[in-house]
Amino acid sequence: ADNIRDNYYQHGVQYVSYENMLPPRFPLPFVSESAREGLFFTTIMRDPMKRLITWLRQLQKYPSMAPKKDVGAPPDFFWSEMEGNRGVYKRENLNVRWLSGTLDDVTPDHVNIAKCRLQLFDLVIVDTTYDAAVNDVVCPLNNWQGSKFCNSTKARGEHKSKKMNPMNETDSHFVGAWIERLRPSFELYDYARILSYLQLKNRGVKDIPELYEVPSYIETLSRFTNIQLNTPKESLVSLKNIDRFHPPNVFCDSLKKVWVSNADEVPYVNGIGTIGKGRIYTSHG
Repeated sequence: ADNIRDNYYQHGVQYVSYENMLPPRFPLPFVSESAREGLFFTTIMRDPMKRLITWLRQLQKYPSMAPKKDVGAPPDFFWSEMEGNRGVYKRENLNVRWLSGTLDDVTPDHVNIAKCRLQLFDLVIVDTTYDAAVNDVVCPLNNWQGSKFCNSTKARGEHKSKKMNPMNETDSHFVGAWIERLRPSFELYDYARILSYLQLKNRGVKDIPELYEVPSYIETLSRFTNIQLNTPKESLVSLKNIDRFHPPNVFCDSLKKVWVSNADEVPYVNGIGTIGKGRIYTSHG
């Protein structure tokens, strides 16, 4: 922690975006108050299906990224693992994997590890809270001003793409099977939505939509397969039902004991974007 703080102070760094899959024993975000001193941890989590759709659009735009000769069709992505393409970017449940550190099959324990990590972030940002989080928390925290980063006058809410949905040409049964496979990610995303809303509310942010929604797994399944499911009130994604989404306290406490007991070492991670006082640049390492 001291190494990171000294580095940031020395180079006038205010914000660094890291891209790194976190191993199960790797203590990031830091756990103890002394290690966290002077640091503010944030993470951004997208709706799993929207992330998949973005990736499919990338396959259509850049054919060389696709795993098959017949590029661009959604099944190419779905079956990439069967062809041995098991890179972390091409695996399902990416958000669970990156926060839990697993390359193997995702289990309920991996989901809970990811949830325990989310609890350690000072600010969790999701699609629907992005504008409020950036303008009302991140910008004032860093004393950033101007429309390049911070624009408090623009309309807030989720950014919806007007591009064609590559899923439109895919059989609904196939899509439904993939949605089911992403179920751990939907569970983690819903927990992130609750944490984000709670953290913003605790920081006095008022211009955010009320959180009282159908679980993202059910909403996505209904939207892409026309399967209609009833959701009881106690299962809705809301602050009132937060205990239903929390990981077990005992589980998280045991993880924290492991994380704080690790020997000090300087990890290698990729910093893909850095903002310093009066300048912006990208870096690696």
